[in-house]
Amino acid sequence: MDAPTVFAALVVGASLALSGAALQSVLRNPLAEPYILGLVGGASLGVALAFQTGLAAAAALAVPVSAFAGACLSLALVCCVAHFAARRTGGRALAGGTVIVAGFVTGGLTNSLQMLVLAYATLEQSAAAFKWVWGDLHAVQPGPVAGAAAALLVSFLLLYAQNRRLNALVLGEDAARALGVDVRRTQLVALGAASLATASSVALVGAVGFLGLIVPHVVRRLFGGDHRVYLPLSAVGGALFLVAADAVAGLFPGNLPVGVVCALTGAPFFLWLLTRRGRA
Repeated sequence: MDAPTVFAALVVGASLALSGAALQSVLRNPLAEPYILGLVGGASLGVALAFQTGLAAAAALAVPVSAFAGACLSLALVCCVAHFAARRTGGRALAGGTVIVAGFVTGGLTNSLQMLVLAYATLEQSAAAFKWVWGDLHAVQPGPVAGAAAALLVSFLLLYAQNRRLNALVLGEDAARALGVDVRRTQLVALGAASLATASSVALVGAVGFLGLIVPHVVRRLFGGDHRVYLPLSAVGGALFLVAADAVAGLFPGNLPVGVVCALTGAPFFLWLLTRRGRA
């Protein structure tokens, strides 16, 4: 791997793992992560639309802005679905299980819309947008990588500034309020930072799934859930994980997309977590 590819892997891996750590803390559910909740799908749809409409060629910032808008709209849809489901059942709008189901629905919708957009694209547009379907770390440029690194830094600072509030929120919303935490504000900041980190990653290399599920869970099991340690170690772990995944992808002929390796690793891990929770 050349230096830009390694740097891109470090930035994207750290961004996705940091986003997964934030989502798992806010939702108090180890199954939460950007891909499963539909944030990656929404960002990918925004990128596909940018290529289909010609915005990607017309403006340098069209791809990252479209990715961020898609991630935010996807997150808003997830929250709306969870809110209405909670009203019918009498539960909490951001209850982990409700949001996970809403994320699956939203992810399926955005993935279907993305395929619809690409179905009407030209061969050149489809080839340019293909890497956003599975994620590709190669052929990245230094400028976009630097932009993604800046977005990662902003996301990390926003989340780390909330570390004590996130520690309280893990205990439950009622306990956090009793400790003086503004729960809604903390949730909005964390979700916004997760959306920014996810969107910058998708805009740079495309959709990479399950990394935000595996790394935060392993870090929490090994080092605990104190966010002063949990957030930075998740970012470091995600960076190293994606570099290793790209090295494994390079062993296959045809330059296998790194997102395929992450999916092959993450899907069994997700099923294992699901069965463990089911037995519990």
